[in-house]
Amino acid sequence: MAVNINSVYQKVLTLLNKEQRGYLTPQEFNLLADRAQNEIYENYFHQVRNSNAKIKDDSQYSDTLEMIEAKLSPFFTTQANTTISSGVLTFPSNVYKLISITTGVGKIATELNKEEQDYILGFSEQNNALYPNSKRPVYSRRSATTILITPAPGNGTSIEVCYYKEPTAPSWGYVVVNEKALYNTNTSVNFELNKSEEEPLVSKILMLSGVVAKQQDIGTVGANAIQMTNQEQNS
Repeated sequence: MAVNINSVYQKVLTLLNKEQRGYLTPQEFNLLADRAQNEIYENYFHQVRNSNAKIKDDSQYSDTLEMIEAKLSPFFTTQANTTISSGVLTFPSNVYKLISITTGVGKIATELNKEEQDYILGFSEQNNALYPNSKRPVYSRRSATTILITPAPGNGTSIEVCYYKEPTAPSWGYVVVNEKALYNTNTSVNFELNKSEEEPLVSKILMLSGVVAKQQDIGTVGANAIQMTNQEQNS
């Protein structure tokens, strides 16, 4: 279940008011909400990397990794992509982390960096045992939204692309009534993060709002919220 954006906004406003820190406009909130969601999302991948570095028989390893994978699962996408020309595949702009490329013959391509691929392709196909073939395809990034696959599949070939997508930007939609912004569920976009991330979102937005207001001590509001959440979880 996703996090309701109105619930987060109301909690942020309540805590700011409690600390007499003023008002966070919907426009400001939406900008900070997007950044907070992206920071939490990006941290998932750091946690996965750190979990993989742990000793595999650590009981906390599997639990931590399973929880992270569960939070990431809504963002995992598999797409049959046919936008390929001369071996260059163009994929959607919402790709955050590319996982795998499978060619039309069902072979998973090996990722190389551009220099490695160019070096291999500099040799003659007949005289190089490492030269990629239909059973051992390779690819490398060429831009933010393109990769070069070798050997080049035919134009329009269906390529399976597996990736984690970027989170959709959240938005607290509203209508103005009597000069007041009132929540409009029809134009709002909820956070895509798991429901368990509601309190971390509130805390991050509070701390980020301190940067916007140039009030460094406002970060303590978010820190206190994090501490309260940790106490509740450990009680």
